[in-house]
Amino acid sequence: MKHTRFVATLLAGGLLASTAMNTALAAEEKTNPLPGVPSNALELFGGKEGVHEWSVALFHYIMLDTRINWMFKEFGNPERQIFLNTQLETMVLGGPNEYQGASMVAAHADLNINMEQFNAVVEAAYNACERTNIHYWTCNQLIAALAPFTDDIVTR
Repeated sequence: MKHTRFVATLLAGGLLASTAMNTALAAEEKTNPLPGVPSNALELFGGKEGVHEWSVALFHYIMLDTRINWMFKEFGNPERQIFLNTQLETMVLGGPNEYQGASMVAAHADLNINMEQFNAVVEAAYNACERTNIHYWTCNQLIAALAPFTDDIVTR
């Protein structure tokens, strides 16, 4: 009986170590862009630095929009949101999976976001593309890739 527990513990420990190593390796490798996103999408955004600049611009426009800025002021930390958005968009565009945030469901569950507010963020995203000189069709690729998150974010 003691031998069986020892083997089970050893196997469980090995499985956990293997999972941790695979997760660490996955974070270092490029991900595949989401379906519909061209393989050079991250490059078209200017790499991780370009995505960061876009995220900064996104929050600039969010904070100017009275339909949604109150939500980000009350519930958010713009610096952290810029950091997490940079990670998420980089991953969506085919860069490394370094996203450290909560799932879209968990992050937005208690915010009671409606479709008008969601669309206001989409408008801010297009404005950010214009401000950072991202071509409209490239911006469309990102917006389309993020569209499946709508049901996770819009809760009313």
